[in-house]
Amino acid sequence: MNSMTSELRRAIAKILSTGLQISPDAVDALARRKDAFEVACKVIEKIGTLDEKPIVLTAELLFKLIQEEEAKREEEVIDAEKIPVDEEVIFDPTQVINPDGSSEGFISYFLSRYQKIKKILLRERFDVRNTITISQIKKWAQRGRGVVKIVCMVTDKRKTAGGKILLELEDPTGSIRAVVNEKDPNVLSKAEKVIRDEVLCIEGQLVGDIIIVSDIIQPEIPIPSIRARESKPRILAALISDLHVGSKYFMRSAFNRFLLWINGRLGVEKYRKLARQVKYLIIAGDIVDGIGVYPGQEKELLVRDIKKQYKMAAEYLAQIPGHIRIIIIPGNHDTTRQALPSPAIFRDYAEAIYKLPNVRVLGDPAYIKLHGALLLVTHGRSLDDILTTTPGVRYDRPAEVMIELLRRRHVAPVYGGRTQIAPEKEDYLVIDKIPDIFHAGHLHTFGYLNYRGVIVVNSGAWQEQTDYMKSMGIKPDPGKVTLVDLANKKVHALLDFARERSIEMLSSLNTL
Repeated sequence: MNSMTSELRRAIAKILSTGLQISPDAVDALARRKDAFEVACKVIEKIGTLDEKPIVLTAELLFKLIQEEEAKREEEVIDAEKIPVDEEVIFDPTQVINPDGSSEGFISYFLSRYQKIKKILLRERFDVRNTITISQIKKWAQRGRGVVKIVCMVTDKRKTAGGKILLELEDPTGSIRAVVNEKDPNVLSKAEKVIRDEVLCIEGQLVGDIIIVSDIIQPEIPIPSIRARESKPRILAALISDLHVGSKYFMRSAFNRFLLWINGRLGVEKYRKLARQVKYLIIAGDIVDGIGVYPGQEKELLVRDIKKQYKMAAEYLAQIPGHIRIIIIPGNHDTTRQALPSPAIFRDYAEAIYKLPNVRVLGDPAYIKLHGALLLVTHGRSLDDILTTTPGVRYDRPAEVMIELLRRRHVAPVYGGRTQIAPEKEDYLVIDKIPDIFHAGHLHTFGYLNYRGVIVVNSGAWQEQTDYMKSMGIKPDPGKVTLVDLANKKVHALLDFARERSIEMLSSLNTL
């Protein structure tokens, strides 16, 4: 308490005077603000408007309430045409990938994954301190030692008839078995979501040479600190994906409405004002429908030449105003290496795209910094594996599926599933940098969430339901555009172009 500033003491006293309790992490978050007392007053006022009043003020709740309050402030609005491009590619796999298909290459890949995620766990999780190796556990077992904690990779998972979950675990020093008791519902719930090949922390009681699990700790995304809002002009990035140009089901009319809007020629003034603020267009893959991607695809193609598909796509993108920077990564329908990480779309097939002066083509995944906001963009093909291995997630709630990648801090955690992964010497798919915005597509369903300060967007598609989708039970949610404000790192607006001759503004941002 003696180290507290008078400002922080006043803030805590104000909160406690209302009958609220305050958690230690909320105290830490307030301590980072010079205006802690003002923040406390605003939070108390905001809580007073809630139907269900909290008992404890946590850092997560504090962050949410402050963000909502500060979002009400009017940002400075400047036409994007007057703002210079501020773009930095932090990571593009195109120039660094060099797979090694030998057994040594696979060992190097998984060792890199383990070491990178272990580093994240030890750096960001206070509850992952004092871990030991599996080889040390074997020595402890001989001495009869009890509670152990290890960082490990899950190599197998099985469920017994009695409801127990059995895990096979490895680290560079050895392997060990672990058991999750069916009578411990909290740990059992966590174990249900554990998938093969993910790296996490296991804590438990050593009984013989088996760990009886008492906790499972994923790398996760830390709860963000509360940052004072900076006064910057609003700069918007439009997020879309899965155009599938060349398909009979490409939604030309809806995309043409989008092009009219972004050129300021569609909608009432409030929509045209939004269009003038767009500086970037980020496309998360599947620019074209491709050739031979799935059985019977040729029956659903309008254009059966891949170069002509890219030429047609370029004709659409050429109508985007020249001051808007277009950033494109590949999807599984594009011409690129199908194994992740994927290089940029092959230029030999997509020369028409590369010739556009305002286009930048990157690989998958890509980290890009735009006006200080860090974006992680991936097509999202690994979301298929998450959907088949993780209970509780659904196709029609794609942002929640993406959050499972953030929790595991990996773009494609499942090896040997539907997603091909190349055995690079370094695992470039680990999410070692926490993005402000996480953007993907692939599932053709639309969703967005704010997860622990990260804007998570799955941008849907521009393709109607195909016969193949019907056979797979996929109901697309197409024609959506998400506009994110790079200045305050929030979703600013959601637009729907699927309706004939109109634009619809969708609802506001959800938060987890």
